[in-house]
Amino acid sequence: MPVLKVDLQEGFSGETIVLRINGEEAYRGTPRTRTQIGLADTRSFELPGRQHTLEVEIPGSGVAKSLILELNQDLYVGVTLREGGEISSRISLEPFGYL
Repeated sequence: MPVLKVDLQEGFSGETIVLRINGEEAYRGTPRTRTQIGLADTRSFELPGRQHTLEVEIPGSGVAKSLILELNQDLYVGVTLREGGEISSRISLEPFGYL
């Protein structure tokens, strides 16, 4: 079964973050970015190979982002919280590198 790996990367400073997969809460936490490596937290989800919706939300702020992902093989999603509260993402077929 393919794995969806979500890396919470830059900009996280302890606010509550919720990840939902297909509308179901899959993660809730208060990650903090380790500036030395640019990573706050990593979560992996083994899912059947098909289309899935990943939602990233900061509850209470009105900030959210939704991605539709075709999971035919392992997929890596990097999520960054930009200044001003905007959520950005990038998708890769290869793992992200951290030093």
